[in-house]
Amino acid sequence: MKFYADVHRTKRNGEGFRITYTTDEITFKHVDGFSEVPAGPGDRLFMDTLPPQHTDGAIELLRKGVEVNYLRRLTLFKKVREEHKLPKTARGDIKALMSIEERWFRRVTEDFLVMRRMILAYRSLMKTYIQLVNKAKALSERERITLKPAISSIEKQMDTLARMIAEEAGKRYPVYNRLVGELGIRGNIKAQEALAELIAYLDPSKGFQED
Repeated sequence: MKFYADVHRTKRNGEGFRITYTTDEITFKHVDGFSEVPAGPGDRLFMDTLPPQHTDGAIELLRKGVEVNYLRRLTLFKKVREEHKLPKTARGDIKALMSIEERWFRRVTEDFLVMRRMILAYRSLMKTYIQLVNKAKALSERERITLKPAISSIEKQMDTLARMIAEEAGKRYPVYNRLVGELGIRGNIKAQEALAELIAYLDPSKGFQED
């Protein structure tokens, strides 16, 4: 059975997420997490987006034998909705989702989801770090001092998380440790983190395989 789901932010505070799903485009149900979706072994779930907050729920479905897929490009989703003149509602979004070819979805694995959550956290830290550094450049030397502790703290957090990402990649992808050695980047934590991102996001369905 195929499940189609729209993941959207709640209206109450904009921080939580709500999931609307259907299997027949007639009956729509609402849940707070993927673990509540009644899918089982052999079923397939297609969704527009997979927020990192729902990683554990998606992994729970995978462990039940459910195939989990999310849309590669949200711009395509918007285009299809406009072409079919569908309303910008959960039901309208799901109907748009159902009309998109399966090749535009990425099938995920537990390894990918775990790595993706860590990588997204690292990218978030990186974004904040760059913003603070740019702000500091616009300040006087005296004013810049006030931002130094915050910048230093984020640098340490990034270093810690990069090491965790590299370690996790080494556990989950056998080819990772070999490449670290062949590329001569052992000890260069930034380069190792970048390599981990590359390997995690390679899509086996597109012909990229470990050997």
